[in-house]
Amino acid sequence: MPDDTASQIVSDLSKRLAQEREAAGVSKKALAAMAGFDRATARYIENPDENPTLLNLIRYGLAMKLDVGKLLSECLAPHLAATKPRTGKAK
Repeated sequence: MPDDTASQIVSDLSKRLAQEREAAGVSKKALAAMAGFDRATARYIENPDENPTLLNLIRYGLAMKLDVGKLLSECLAPHLAATKPRTGKAK
């Protein structure tokens, strides 16, 4: 994955998902069964060097009862605070 801000956010999200799963005491194999994908997909989603699909992130969140959108917002927040806000003016 390229070294840019968006890639860093995806990496941070992957790490957060793994932390949440581990904190809940759920194995990747159990997660895969709950989410309806294979264990390789669970590993892929939690790999900070990969870029999982939105569909698989939603399946992950539903299986784990996690608000993936909230986790993504938390990963985005430090980067948004560091950038200049948009003025909203049209050209």
